[in-house]
Amino acid sequence: MTETKFAPINSLQVLAYIIRRCEEMGIFINITKLQKLMYCCYGTILGKFGVRLIDEPPSAWQYGPVFPEALRSIQFFQIAGFRQKPTPDVDDLPESFRRVIDETLANFGKFTAKQLSEWTHIKGSPWYKASDGGASLYHTLSDEDIKNYFRANVLL
Repeated sequence: MTETKFAPINSLQVLAYIIRRCEEMGIFINITKLQKLMYCCYGTILGKFGVRLIDEPPSAWQYGPVFPEALRSIQFFQIAGFRQKPTPDVDDLPESFRRVIDETLANFGKFTAKQLSEWTHIKGSPWYKASDGGASLYHTLSDEDIKNYFRANVLL
């Protein structure tokens, strides 16, 4: 990637964008699956471009990586509350970023929330490392671990 200034985008904009794109692509979503799809987009962008997509890092919760601010908001406003939310910062991303996000949603959107949660728990995953295999929750996942994991296991 060329030397470009990039500021991570507000998690609520990314959440709204993912909801919109999933609905346009016919991908079933619920709150848990949205969190996992956000994590997958975060990881693929970090792995491919070396930058954080979202301004809040994921934390290791019981069912996998969670973006706490985004989770609290989606629990309060529900999916319907994000359908019409503007996403100017996401819309202004380079086409290559939006294409990777769409490819990520198409690839991971085929799986259920449970399957995605189980995938994030695989031994050696960033969630597994941050939580000591689930023994110690609510720690922030390392961007370096996420980047390396997605480069080695997802962006083949």
